Amino acid sequence: MRIGIVGAGISGLYLTSLLGAKGYEVSLYDPRTPWEKPCGGGITFRTYSAFPVLDGFRSQCLAVHHMRMVAADGEYCTVSYPDPILIASRQELGAYLLTSLESKESVKLIRANVDRVVPQGRRWRLSAAGRRDSCDLLIGADGVNSLVRRTVAARFSKEETALAVGYWVEGAPEEPEVMIGFLSGLSGYIWVFPRKDHLSAGIAVRTGETTGKKLFSCLDGFLKKNLPGFEKRNRTRYSALIPSLSSRGLSANRICGENWALTGDAAGFVDPLTGEGIYYAFRSAELLFEAISCGRLMAYEEACRKDIVPELDCASSYVHRFYDPEVTARLVTLSRDHPAVRNLVADLAAGTQGYLSLKKEVLKILPGLTRDVLSGIFKKR
Repeated sequence: MRIGIVGAGISGLYLTSLLGAKGYEVSLYDPRTPWEKPCGGGITFRTYSAFPVLDGFRSQCLAVHHMRMVAADGEYCTVSYPDPILIASRQELGAYLLTSLESKESVKLIRANVDRVVPQGRRWRLSAAGRRDSCDLLIGADGVNSLVRRTVAARFSKEETALAVGYWVEGAPEEPEVMIGFLSGLSGYIWVFPRKDHLSAGIAVRTGETTGKKLFSCLDGFLKKNLPGFEKRNRTRYSALIPSLSSRGLSANRICGENWALTGDAAGFVDPLTGEGIYYAFRSAELLFEAISCGRLMAYEEACRKDIVPELDCASSYVHRFYDPEVTARLVTLSRDHPAVRNLVADLAAGTQGYLSLKKEVLKILPGLTRDVLSGIFKKR
């Protein structure tokens, strides 16, 4: 069986490596891998403990032990991670994963942009920079604007995406800490993620809530207040769309057929509350590999609906209520004043506390009155 994978981001590279190790004939298409992606670049404990492939990458990352949460009114608290978050650029992570393909004789990396995929009986014909190739199984790992997704299913609607804008800011951080800023009137947040020689600072909200220009203005105001010397630092702008599926979107989402599948961002597997997608890029690739290996491709969707979708669905139900400025202000205050709340927030940020059991954990640690106040976060719309 010949497998064609379009897109060599995290999910595409990891899946190719897994398949290549088993001798599958794989053609991986991407004109520019490894490439940088507009994001924070944080790898949580949940992610690096679940995927041993990352063991050799840890030394290339900046290990960060603290997170500062800043409410819309300027109040803040500092949270210590139980295990550090590892931060690196997506280009560095891509380069690391790319090295795992070098020994895979059955794998071909084709540095060309796939501009067309057409079904041909039970196979697929691909057009890439003048090349004409074919494959038995077509896999879309080509991100939010996936060509494969547009061909086999349906592109994401505007309502199923978030808009992120930001900067790569020159200069190593003096005291590396993650900074999260909550907003007033917008269902999103600001992030500042330190890396070894620069910072990634950005803001993301649901597409259509406001313009990119206004988002940059909001981000600039926050950074001037909270990042010393920001105005004097060289910086490069970035922007991107991020999948952000609602419960309805997740229910209707198609991620595989008889001879095709989608993975990572192309499958819509991004946390709609935080925008985090690295864990899901690895996990969906792993689940797809398992389905291919056992000869039951359609089992991939079933596995994702058991393993990935419930958490994303739960997160989606919390988005609008969570980003109410009154709720985030209470969260910051309670985290500052109550160690148990602070520890719970740290576990949530590290990925070791899931959404499905989060309300139960909150109700365990908060006394009566405070419980009634904060449990409003978890009231589903």
